[in-house]
Amino acid sequence: MDTPNVPTAASGAERREWDRLPLSIPFFVRGRKPTGEEYLEFVTALNLSAGGVLLATQRYVEPNTPITLEVPTALASKAQLPHSMSLLDATVLRCTLERHYFLLGLQFLNPLIAASTESEDDLSAAIPE
Repeated sequence: MDTPNVPTAASGAERREWDRLPLSIPFFVRGRKPTGEEYLEFVTALNLSAGGVLLATQRYVEPNTPITLEVPTALASKAQLPHSMSLLDATVLRCTLERHYFLLGLQFLNPLIAASTESEDDLSAAIPE
Protein backbone atom coordinates (compact mmCIF):
# COMPACT_ATOMS: atom_id res chain seq x y z
CA MET A 1 0.00 0.00 0.00
CA ASP A 2 1.35 3.45 -0.92
CA THR A 3 1.72 5.92 1.94
CA PRO A 4 1.61 9.67 1.42
CA ASN A 5 4.84 11.63 1.75
CA VAL A 6 4.38 13.04 5.26
CA PRO A 7 7.10 15.33 6.66
CA THR A 8 8.71 14.06 9.84
CA ALA A 9 10.54 15.91 12.61
CA ALA A 10 13.86 14.80 11.13
CA SER A 11 13.04 16.19 7.69
CA GLY A 12 12.07 19.52 9.27
CA ALA A 13 15.32 19.66 11.22
CA GLU A 14 17.34 19.12 8.06
CA ARG A 15 15.85 22.28 6.52
CA ARG A 16 17.01 24.50 9.38
CA GLU A 17 19.96 26.74 8.75
CA TRP A 18 20.57 27.39 12.47
CA ASP A 19 20.25 25.29 15.61
CA ARG A 20 17.44 26.15 17.98
CA LEU A 21 18.22 27.03 21.57
CA PRO A 22 15.62 25.98 24.17
CA LEU A 23 15.50 29.36 25.94
CA SER A 24 12.48 30.93 27.62
CA ILE A 25 12.64 34.65 26.81
CA PRO A 26 9.95 37.30 27.31
CA PHE A 27 8.98 39.49 24.33
CA PHE A 28 6.35 42.04 23.45
CA VAL A 29 4.65 41.34 20.12
CA ARG A 30 3.36 44.27 18.10
CA GLY A 31 1.07 43.58 15.21
CA ARG A 32 -2.23 44.43 13.53
CA LYS A 33 -5.54 42.67 13.85
CA PRO A 34 -7.38 41.81 10.61
CA THR A 35 -9.43 44.97 11.27
CA GLY A 36 -6.24 47.06 11.06
CA GLU A 37 -6.21 47.87 14.77
CA GLU A 38 -2.77 47.59 16.42
CA TYR A 39 -2.20 45.27 19.36
CA LEU A 40 0.56 44.68 21.89
CA GLU A 41 0.87 41.37 23.72
CA PHE A 42 3.37 40.04 26.24
CA VAL A 43 4.53 36.56 25.11
CA THR A 44 7.15 33.97 25.90
CA ALA A 45 9.64 32.49 23.45
CA LEU A 46 9.97 28.73 23.87
CA ASN A 47 13.01 28.40 21.63
CA LEU A 48 15.10 30.71 19.50
CA SER A 49 17.54 30.50 16.60
CA ALA A 50 19.30 33.06 14.46
CA GLY A 51 16.58 32.60 11.84
CA GLY A 52 13.42 32.55 13.92
CA VAL A 53 11.58 31.89 17.14
CA LEU A 54 8.73 29.79 18.54
CA LEU A 55 6.35 31.82 20.72
CA ALA A 56 3.49 30.93 23.04
CA THR A 57 0.69 33.49 22.66
CA GLN A 58 -2.99 33.89 23.52
CA ARG A 59 -3.84 35.22 20.05
CA TYR A 60 -4.30 33.47 16.73
CA VAL A 61 -2.23 35.16 14.02
CA GLU A 62 -2.59 34.34 10.33
CA PRO A 63 0.47 32.93 8.52
CA ASN A 64 2.36 35.52 6.42
CA THR A 65 1.42 38.28 8.88
CA PRO A 66 4.30 40.68 9.63
CA ILE A 67 4.93 41.38 13.32
CA THR A 68 7.57 43.08 15.43
CA LEU A 69 9.13 41.54 18.52
CA GLU A 70 10.41 43.87 21.19
CA VAL A 71 12.79 42.87 23.96
CA PRO A 72 11.50 44.40 27.21
CA THR A 73 13.40 47.64 27.93
CA ALA A 74 14.76 46.54 31.30
CA LEU A 75 16.48 43.54 29.70
CA ALA A 76 17.81 45.49 26.71
CA SER A 77 19.16 48.44 28.71
CA LYS A 78 20.86 46.28 31.35
CA ALA A 79 22.85 44.44 28.70
CA GLN A 80 24.31 47.61 27.12
CA LEU A 81 25.94 45.59 24.40
CA PRO A 82 27.18 47.44 21.31
CA HIS A 83 25.42 45.11 18.84
CA SER A 84 22.32 44.19 20.85
CA MET A 85 18.91 44.48 19.21
CA SER A 86 15.70 45.38 20.93
CA LEU A 87 13.35 45.28 17.88
CA LEU A 88 13.09 42.27 15.58
CA ASP A 89 10.89 42.18 12.49
CA ALA A 90 9.42 38.77 11.69
CA THR A 91 6.81 36.99 9.61
CA VAL A 92 4.44 34.34 10.94
CA LEU A 93 5.10 30.98 9.28
CA ARG A 94 2.52 29.00 11.23
CA CYS A 95 0.08 29.30 14.11
CA THR A 96 -1.17 26.16 15.85
CA LEU A 97 -3.48 25.68 18.80
CA GLU A 98 -1.88 23.93 21.80
CA ARG A 99 -4.29 23.54 24.72
CA HIS A 100 -5.07 27.08 25.93
CA TYR A 101 -2.60 29.01 23.80
CA PHE A 102 -1.22 29.27 20.29
CA LEU A 103 2.26 28.39 19.10
CA LEU A 104 3.61 30.93 16.61
CA GLY A 105 6.49 29.88 14.40
CA LEU A 106 8.20 33.05 13.20
CA GLN A 107 10.98 33.75 10.72
CA PHE A 108 13.09 36.87 11.23
CA LEU A 109 13.28 39.20 8.24
CA ASN A 110 17.03 39.50 8.90
CA PRO A 111 18.85 36.65 10.68
CA LEU A 112 20.33 37.56 14.05
CA ILE A 113 23.75 36.38 12.84
CA ALA A 114 25.23 35.88 9.41
CA ALA A 115 25.19 32.34 8.06
CA SER A 116 28.62 30.78 8.31
CA THR A 117 29.59 29.54 4.87
CA GLU A 118 33.19 28.98 3.93
CA SER A 119 33.99 29.10 0.24
CA GLU A 120 37.23 28.16 -1.45
CA ASP A 121 38.00 31.89 -1.81
CA ASP A 122 37.72 32.33 1.96
CA LEU A 123 40.08 29.42 2.57
CA SER A 124 42.61 30.48 -0.05
CA ALA A 125 42.68 34.02 1.34
CA ALA A 126 43.66 32.62 4.74
CA ILE A 127 46.63 30.66 3.36
CA PRO A 128 49.75 32.82 2.83
CA GLU A 129 51.54 32.31 -0.46
